[in-house]
Amino acid sequence: MEATLTSSNDQRARTGFWSGQLGYAQAVITVAGAVGAGWLLQWARCGNAVAPPAWPVNIALLGLLVGWIGLLSVTRNRVIAWLGGIPLALVSMGAVGLLAAVGGVVPQTADAPAWARAAGLDNVFSSAPFIVAMLLLLTNLGLATLRRGRALGWRGWLFSLNHAGLWILLACGMFGAGDVIRARLMLVEGTAEARLVDDQGRQGYLPVGLFLQRFYVDHYPGENGAPGPARTFTAEVTVLHPDGSVEDERITVNHPLRRAGWTLYLINYELSPDGQTDRCVVEAVRDPWLPGVYAGIFLLLAGAVAMLFRSPFGENWSILGAENKAEGTAS
Repeated sequence: MEATLTSSNDQRARTGFWSGQLGYAQAVITVAGAVGAGWLLQWARCGNAVAPPAWPVNIALLGLLVGWIGLLSVTRNRVIAWLGGIPLALVSMGAVGLLAAVGGVVPQTADAPAWARAAGLDNVFSSAPFIVAMLLLLTNLGLATLRRGRALGWRGWLFSLNHAGLWILLACGMFGAGDVIRARLMLVEGTAEARLVDDQGRQGYLPVGLFLQRFYVDHYPGENGAPGPARTFTAEVTVLHPDGSVEDERITVNHPLRRAGWTLYLINYELSPDGQTDRCVVEAVRDPWLPGVYAGIFLLLAGAVAMLFRSPFGENWSILGAENKAEGTAS
């Protein structure tokens, strides 16, 4: 009689909100609480953006995150299985998507309304709530990838390519933001330039020089034979390398020039004092994490191809079944 009563009490204890089966309700509360804490931190900072860490701090933080996910993945219990499960994945992706949508609607500039600046909505992608939501999503994706691989062996790793690709893509975008450099330089016909100036007025130099041979604007037809609005513009430049070698290149609006780790975009032009179009504005971007982004995209595509050929030999490749089995074992 006593053993039966004890078993009944244990069963009731396991059916509580947090002690019972963990699902979407717990995921919503967890993500909402974490993002809410991020908003409180954002308001405490008067809406100021969180400065993205740069090398080598960012790679150290990324290593800590990878180690943390690896440690959780070898822990066998129901909470860890839920952290890598579908409910938390969908809810955390929804939170990231919602914040990204806000960032697409509210101007991400100093011209945003005062209430938006106070809440950090003028810099959503570098705000504490967005960082928290991204960390939850990365944790979930990492755990799901490792668990799937262990559950199904080589077939699991094959189908985890899309998860791994998305994880790498998001991680490189988040942790590599502090190493991205965006600056501009003005090119004038008949002169060479390598000096860069960013939005904060800081100066630097390209590892190569650019000599503008010719800049011209192609206009749409206008009325009465007059030129209409600008359709496209082109800069014919000579790239000057430190070793003395030169090469002639052409930069257009949709065809940037890539040299020495920099991508050079032709973004605008200015009229000279006498009204001539002999000068243009080039944006120089350096992103050392871009190869990681490309690797993530490649793995995403490879995972999509693997899903197309999910059962070439009629075998049971049910990932969800294997995950549910592993989850039940962990419980």
